[in-house]
Amino acid sequence: MEMTVSRRIFLKNTGAAAGASVLGQGGLFSLTALTSQQASAMQASSGSYQVRYTADVMCPSECGMEMWVRNGQLAKIYGNKAVPFNDGACCAKGASGQQLVYSPYRLKYPMIRVGPRGEGKFRRASWDEALDYIARGLTDIKKKHGAESVIMDCGDVTDRDHYYRLFFAYGTPNCTEHGSICDTPRRHGPRLILGGKRIEPDVMRPQLVRQADGSLKWDMTQRVKLIIYNGWNPFVATRIAYESRGTVAAQVENGCKVVVIDPSLSNTAAKADLWLAPRAGTDGDLFGAMLRFILENDNPADAGRRYVDWSFKKCSVGWEEFEAAFKSWWTKRDPINGQSYFGLDWAADRTGLKKEQIAELAHSFGITKPAALVWGMQSPGHHFNGYCCSIIGTVLNVITGNFDAPGGAIDTELVKASKGGNATGKQFTKRKIKRVIDGREVEGEVEHLHMDLFGSKFPAGWDDVVADYPNAMRDGVQVRYGPFRGYRYPIKAYVLRTGNSVLTATTPARWKEALTAKDATGKYKVELSVFIDTLNLESALYADVILPEASYVERQSVSDIYPSHPMIYNRDAVIAPLHECKKPTEIMNLLARRLSQLGDADVKGADFWEKYRTEEDFVNEMLAPAPGRANIGTPLPYPKLPEGYTLIGTPDSLERGEVKIDHEHKRVEGAAVTVEWLRANKGVAVWPMSWRRHLKTGTDEPNKVFPNTSTKLIEFKFDWTDGKNRYGGYKSYNEKIEKAGGEVPAGLKTIGLTRYPSTFFWFETVWNPHTNPKYRKYAKDYPFQLICGRVHQSMSGTQMIPWLGEIKTEGTWQPLNDAFEAEIPDAQPVGTEAMKVVKRKFAAGTYSVGTVWMNEDDAKRLAVKTGDLVEVSNPIGGKTRGKIFASGGMRPGVIKIGFATGGRFSKGMGPAYATRGYTPSHNDLIDPDALSPIMGFPAYADMIVNVKKV
Repeated sequence: MEMTVSRRIFLKNTGAAAGASVLGQGGLFSLTALTSQQASAMQASSGSYQVRYTADVMCPSECGMEMWVRNGQLAKIYGNKAVPFNDGACCAKGASGQQLVYSPYRLKYPMIRVGPRGEGKFRRASWDEALDYIARGLTDIKKKHGAESVIMDCGDVTDRDHYYRLFFAYGTPNCTEHGSICDTPRRHGPRLILGGKRIEPDVMRPQLVRQADGSLKWDMTQRVKLIIYNGWNPFVATRIAYESRGTVAAQVENGCKVVVIDPSLSNTAAKADLWLAPRAGTDGDLFGAMLRFILENDNPADAGRRYVDWSFKKCSVGWEEFEAAFKSWWTKRDPINGQSYFGLDWAADRTGLKKEQIAELAHSFGITKPAALVWGMQSPGHHFNGYCCSIIGTVLNVITGNFDAPGGAIDTELVKASKGGNATGKQFTKRKIKRVIDGREVEGEVEHLHMDLFGSKFPAGWDDVVADYPNAMRDGVQVRYGPFRGYRYPIKAYVLRTGNSVLTATTPARWKEALTAKDATGKYKVELSVFIDTLNLESALYADVILPEASYVERQSVSDIYPSHPMIYNRDAVIAPLHECKKPTEIMNLLARRLSQLGDADVKGADFWEKYRTEEDFVNEMLAPAPGRANIGTPLPYPKLPEGYTLIGTPDSLERGEVKIDHEHKRVEGAAVTVEWLRANKGVAVWPMSWRRHLKTGTDEPNKVFPNTSTKLIEFKFDWTDGKNRYGGYKSYNEKIEKAGGEVPAGLKTIGLTRYPSTFFWFETVWNPHTNPKYRKYAKDYPFQLICGRVHQSMSGTQMIPWLGEIKTEGTWQPLNDAFEAEIPDAQPVGTEAMKVVKRKFAAGTYSVGTVWMNEDDAKRLAVKTGDLVEVSNPIGGKTRGKIFASGGMRPGVIKIGFATGGRFSKGMGPAYATRGYTPSHNDLIDPDALSPIMGFPAYADMIVNVKKV
């Protein structure tokens, strides 16, 4: 079966042609303004509502929102038109926020465990008692084992700076967040080559653009002509909200062609011009073949073959070394098929695509300007060798002239506004400390005890290695690099805030074992386990103390999620905290004060409760560095200010030139962005857009200001450093190895390396019999490749929300429930302001649940059909059960399960808990020891399985 479908067929079958013609009549954004009479009527009907401009956290997109409050209750939710990131849009997740805020499953008051961990037996406690329990535990652990024995994991949601500050001040360097279990392999190429993180297409509209006459105007023009989405599904995984509308707008308004590469027919693929369905885990193979084709066939003299924009060499270093290392593989033969690496025949055999399709894809990308190649979280981000793919993808965008081009590929990490500043407390990790090693006292800094950056397994794990934490809880931490080499310490406390690591951070069984393991005296090895959240997730079952945090509409912070140019917007508190929930600022100050009272000299009032008396005090410090980006690019954002200087201050003060210019430090400072200023400006600050930010304005010469590498040039050599032992090239990590006598990190050993590579490298993924000979022996008994993906939920956190449960999502989230009954927040009744809790019966087939999505021909061969219960098992003993969804929208030999959409075992999940017996748990099938070799990322999408009817 050939898994290639054109958009013409989709339009014919779905009726999308009619919709496209309607949009085409006036453009995607042609909205009619209200008449004065309509506006007056609407104003009269709005009554006594108060409008708050805030930011959503129903998912990691954090869209700008406008929320209406009446009588202290959240009554209406809209998108904020003033925030260009989502331009007034509000998706189903954002619109269902009331059902989270008023959910009966919320954590309402502090609780202390009274039974064994995992049983979920707790008693109600006061805040004073709960905080005292935590503070005494932390104080005792610090005295006996050192502050480094504590992990502060800030999990899946934003607004984490308060907790970072507290625990950095306490003295642990081990503060982390969800990025380490999100997609670090996907980010690796941009980080090594650009000092960035996340490449997205230039489709965010509107953009604030400087005009030739010097004025600023909002620009809606779509310029991109080709977008290739590989393993990325922005129409469902809406982390980048503008990609959904921007992709369609580019198609409708600019004739942009969209190609989606994915084994499953995602929502994005269904609206693409071309869907290619390769074997799972062969993204790097495809990208490598594209790069080889472009290099072999580029002809600057032929307009039909002018693939490479060689001007990139002016603003880069190390191309010759990269090209030579890449080409060295062309003479090698792949043991899996005997073909030359990265050739069309080689790639066709491994990917399952036709070589003509691969050649055409490479040609189209090389010849079309501007274009953007974008790769996703699931693939390659969730593969063991996803680093290689993201490196090649970054190179393809750069050498074809599409990097930071109008309509091209933008590294959004490099251009978003700076936030956090000193509020995050990273300065505390520079504190001098001493430890005794082999009888001698050694001095270093707090950060030198970081369990990953100076540990023995993944010292290049710059986003931390959360998937390895269960092993550290069991075995302790061995410091192998830096001044404390030879020092060992245990993990004695785990504080988790707004995350669900037990369910999502590799195999749940491994986490359960770690948090319930006991020492020889019968005490838990991890002496203190704390859970802080609004929601009662699975990880809460393994806590000693649970603290209820205010929901996202009850607290304040700021957002800046991956735009095309600097912007930052306020997450304002919309309503007062419900129940006994407290805001992060208050939790930080209360716990800090109790630690201080118990004698912790490192936690001082001047750094906490005396300094931050209100939420606004903390947020104002977070805003202090904004936008923190250079005045560079074409058009120059502020032509009256010095080019290349770092900009600090509100957009209006910079525009008026009401600034101080520091020529020595190349810095321009206007009036500070504050909460008060944001509230007066509909909650948002937006600074002008520019392109070609790596070049001097209007030239093809490098400005040596951008990107964020040590040379301020595009780096094809990876042995550079940012000088911070973190977030840069490989130089500092190799220096650690050399200073440690050549001791090779455990991660590198798994791929046969003794040091981090200086340029292009390649290695195979795991658990893939199509590309790795080691796993061929399993192919017959385990004939399916397992992949995962998102549904319309906020990762593992929102599946108690019935409005989202009643929405289908591709083949992974379908109305296949058995009948069940659950308490839910009902729709807002007429005449009242708050939702009420009702008990509702859901008939069979009326509520969407996680499924096992399979190709319909595979289902026929197994004699199963949609709705049948099956058992899915892997070669290492992992098993789960779920209902089949069979369709033609899946590559044969591949099955897909939603990430964290099944087997939910916390009663706090409500409807999802009621369906736990027949919904599949993806993470029960992964290999917990398959951690990617450089950054220790879980190989979520690398496994082979068998499927049998129950």
